[in-house]
Order: sequence, then structure tokens, then C-alpha cells
Amino acid sequence: MKKITLTGRIVEGEGMATGLGCPTANLAIEQGVVIPGLGVYVGEAELDGKRFPSLICVNDGRTGHNLKMEVHLIGQNMNLNGRQMDVSLLEKMRGLVPYDEEIMKPLIQEDLIRAREWFEKRGYSIPA
Repeated sequence: MKKITLTGRIVEGEGMATGLGCPTANLAIEQGVVIPGLGVYVGEAELDGKRFPSLICVNDGRTGHNLKMEVHLIGQNMNLNGRQMDVSLLEKMRGLVPYDEEIMKPLIQEDLIRAREWFEKRGYSIPA
């Protein structure tokens, strides 16, 4: 997959990912922006000149009409609302599954393990 970078302002989300153990920065995707497809990706987020290994979910929200990116900075916990962020999608890990809290929590934990492994194989240093 060719690296795709998107820039956006972080907006307040509903807190659903935080409740599932994976707090995210929510980037609204502007109309007309081309993305490779809905799904879960490994990528990098750039904030204030620093790059962070990330787990990224590109989805269409609960309405099916609200395209957004949910970006989890692996090993970080920061309040990012209102800030500008560049996000690069590096590789798609999987497609989306219908939301069910009982299924999502263990699935997200598995995604985080796989993402850490992906980055570690490529020499990234990730805080515990």
C-alpha cells in the first residue's frame, strides 16, 4: 500500500473507544479526500514535529454518513482536542466489523498487540 497522509483538526468524540481501553484522537475527514477504504490501519501520527506509531480506524460512524479517523497513539495518553495532526496510513490490518461492545474490546486489544509487533519488526521504539 502506498503511504497516504491526511491532515485535520482533532475534534471531540463520543468516548466509545476510551471505554474500550483504546483512547483516540478523532479527525474529521473533509469531503473530497481520497482514502484507501474503511478499516483498521497501522500508521504514524505527527504532532508538533514528533511522530507517533498509531493504530487508526477509518470508519463511517454510527450513521454511515460521517467519515472519520480515530487515531490511537500507541503508548501515549494525551488530550489532543482542537490541535492539528498529520496522519499517515501505512498498512491495512483488517476491515471493519459491526459494533458490538463484547466483540470490540478483545478485538481492539488484539489489534494493539498486532500493531506493536508490526512497529517493533520495523525498529520503532514504543513506550509500554
